[in-house]
Amino acid sequence: MDLIIMTFVAGFAMATLVFWPLLHRAHRRLAEAGLTESPAPRGKHALRADRSVASAPAECPAQTAGELPAQAAPQAAGPAAEPPRAGAPVPAPQMPARVDMPELPTDLFERQFEARFNRSRQRLARLRDELKSIN
Repeated sequence: MDLIIMTFVAGFAMATLVFWPLLHRAHRRLAEAGLTESPAPRGKHALRADRSVASAPAECPAQTAGELPAQAAPQAAGPAAEPPRAGAPVPAPQMPARVDMPELPTDLFERQFEARFNRSRQRLARLRDELKSIN
């Protein structure tokens, strides 16, 4: 009976030593990737005064460029501005500028090993000719 209890305790300790760090690593990677909210910090480092609690919200790129968003434009004109008429054309939303992606060469492997391919082809052709000449 003592052996069973000792085996259980040893197995539990081994599982804890192996899986606890793996669990923490998985949670940390998810938090770094932004897939989950990072848990509130615990321990002595959480009590430091130099730690900033609130981060500044990210600004919209349109607002940083000095442009007003489409929804804020009618409000900025004030109450004297007329609401858009039902038959009036609605301006189309601006599409972001096109980004040209560089084309990646698809024959990198072939170019890198072309000399080896040629040698192998020549060797196979030579062996094929020798086998034909024997028969």
